[in-house]
Amino acid sequence: MNTPPSTTDLLVALAEPTRLRILNCLAAAPLCVSDLQAILAVPQPTVSRHLKVLKEAQLVRDTPIAQFVLYRLQRTPGVRGRLVATTLDALAQEEQMRAERHQASDRSRANPRVRAASLVESSS
Repeated sequence: MNTPPSTTDLLVALAEPTRLRILNCLAAAPLCVSDLQAILAVPQPTVSRHLKVLKEAQLVRDTPIAQFVLYRLQRTPGVRGRLVATTLDALAQEEQMRAERHQASDRSRANPRVRAASLVESSS
Protein backbone atom coordinates (compact mmCIF):
# COMPACT_ATOMS: atom_id res chain seq x y z
CA MET A 1 0.00 0.00 0.00
CA ASN A 2 1.26 3.47 -0.83
CA THR A 3 2.18 5.96 1.85
CA PRO A 4 -0.52 8.63 2.12
CA PRO A 5 0.42 12.03 0.71
CA SER A 6 1.40 14.67 3.22
CA THR A 7 -1.17 17.13 4.54
CA THR A 8 0.44 19.78 2.35
CA ASP A 9 -0.01 17.57 -0.74
CA LEU A 10 -3.63 16.97 0.26
CA LEU A 11 -4.28 20.70 0.65
CA VAL A 12 -2.64 21.43 -2.71
CA ALA A 13 -4.92 18.85 -4.35
CA LEU A 14 -7.96 20.43 -2.69
CA ALA A 15 -6.93 23.99 -3.58
CA GLU A 16 -7.97 23.83 -7.26
CA PRO A 17 -11.63 24.85 -7.90
CA THR A 18 -12.33 22.18 -10.54
CA ARG A 19 -11.01 19.45 -8.25
CA LEU A 20 -13.23 20.72 -5.45
CA ARG A 21 -16.21 20.60 -7.81
CA ILE A 22 -15.33 17.02 -8.78
CA LEU A 23 -15.05 15.94 -5.14
CA ASN A 24 -18.33 17.69 -4.41
CA CYS A 25 -20.06 15.68 -7.14
CA LEU A 26 -18.47 12.42 -6.00
CA ALA A 27 -19.75 13.13 -2.49
CA ALA A 28 -23.23 12.58 -3.93
CA ALA A 29 -22.53 9.39 -5.88
CA PRO A 30 -19.94 7.41 -7.82
CA LEU A 31 -19.69 8.83 -11.35
CA CYS A 32 -17.99 8.26 -14.70
CA VAL A 33 -15.87 10.87 -16.48
CA SER A 34 -18.72 11.55 -18.92
CA ASP A 35 -21.06 12.31 -16.00
CA LEU A 36 -18.58 14.74 -14.47
CA GLN A 37 -17.96 16.31 -17.87
CA ALA A 38 -21.69 16.92 -18.35
CA ILE A 39 -22.31 18.27 -14.84
CA LEU A 40 -19.28 20.56 -14.72
CA ALA A 41 -19.36 21.61 -18.40
CA VAL A 42 -15.62 21.07 -18.82
CA PRO A 43 -13.78 19.06 -21.50
CA GLN A 44 -13.03 15.37 -20.94
CA PRO A 45 -9.23 15.87 -20.83
CA THR A 46 -9.65 18.44 -18.06
CA VAL A 47 -11.80 16.09 -15.98
CA SER A 48 -9.37 13.21 -16.53
CA ARG A 49 -6.34 15.33 -15.61
CA HIS A 50 -7.96 16.47 -12.35
CA LEU A 51 -9.10 12.95 -11.50
CA LYS A 52 -5.51 11.79 -11.92
CA VAL A 53 -4.34 14.37 -9.36
CA LEU A 54 -7.14 13.41 -6.97
CA LYS A 55 -6.30 9.73 -7.35
CA GLU A 56 -2.59 10.40 -6.67
CA ALA A 57 -3.63 12.33 -3.55
CA GLN A 58 -5.68 9.26 -2.56
CA LEU A 59 -8.89 11.28 -2.52
CA VAL A 60 -10.67 9.20 -5.16
CA ARG A 61 -10.52 5.61 -6.31
CA ASP A 62 -11.57 4.11 -9.59
CA THR A 63 -13.34 0.93 -10.59
CA PRO A 64 -13.36 -0.27 -14.21
CA ILE A 65 -16.84 -1.43 -15.26
CA ALA A 66 -17.04 -2.67 -18.87
CA GLN A 67 -15.95 0.26 -21.05
CA PHE A 68 -16.40 2.78 -18.23
CA VAL A 69 -14.38 3.74 -15.17
CA LEU A 70 -16.42 4.63 -12.13
CA TYR A 71 -14.88 7.16 -9.73
CA ARG A 72 -15.84 7.50 -6.07
CA LEU A 73 -14.55 9.26 -2.99
CA GLN A 74 -11.93 7.36 -1.09
CA ARG A 75 -13.00 7.66 2.52
CA THR A 76 -10.10 7.71 4.94
CA PRO A 77 -10.14 7.74 8.73
CA GLY A 78 -8.31 10.16 10.95
CA VAL A 79 -7.20 13.72 10.34
CA ARG A 80 -7.15 13.39 6.54
CA GLY A 81 -10.70 12.07 6.51
CA ARG A 82 -11.94 14.82 8.80
CA LEU A 83 -10.25 17.46 6.64
CA VAL A 84 -11.95 16.15 3.49
CA ALA A 85 -15.31 15.73 5.26
CA THR A 86 -15.14 19.28 6.63
CA THR A 87 -14.28 20.61 3.17
CA LEU A 88 -17.23 18.77 1.62
CA ASP A 89 -19.55 20.02 4.37
CA ALA A 90 -18.43 23.59 3.66
CA LEU A 91 -18.99 23.13 -0.08
CA ALA A 92 -22.53 21.91 0.60
CA GLN A 93 -23.32 25.39 1.97
CA GLU A 94 -22.78 27.00 -1.45
CA GLU A 95 -25.73 27.16 -3.83
CA GLN A 96 -23.79 26.19 -6.98
CA MET A 97 -22.16 23.26 -5.20
CA ARG A 98 -25.52 22.03 -3.87
CA ALA A 99 -26.94 22.20 -7.40
CA GLU A 100 -24.00 20.24 -8.85
CA ARG A 101 -24.26 17.65 -6.08
CA HIS A 102 -27.97 17.26 -6.86
CA GLN A 103 -27.18 16.81 -10.58
CA ALA A 104 -24.59 14.18 -9.69
CA SER A 105 -27.13 12.28 -7.65
CA ASP A 106 -29.67 12.47 -10.48
CA ARG A 107 -27.14 11.25 -13.09
CA SER A 108 -26.15 8.34 -10.87
CA ARG A 109 -29.76 7.24 -10.50
CA ALA A 110 -30.33 7.64 -14.25
CA ASN A 111 -27.81 4.87 -15.02
CA PRO A 112 -28.94 1.91 -12.90
CA ARG A 113 -26.65 -0.67 -14.57
CA VAL A 114 -23.50 1.20 -13.61
CA ARG A 115 -24.96 1.96 -10.19
CA ALA A 116 -25.77 -1.73 -9.58
CA ALA A 117 -22.23 -2.73 -10.53
CA SER A 118 -20.92 -0.05 -8.17
CA LEU A 119 -22.92 -1.44 -5.27
CA VAL A 120 -21.71 -4.98 -5.94
CA GLU A 121 -18.08 -3.78 -6.04
CA SER A 122 -18.34 -1.72 -2.85
CA SER A 123 -19.81 -4.67 -0.92
CA SER A 124 -16.86 -6.94 -1.77
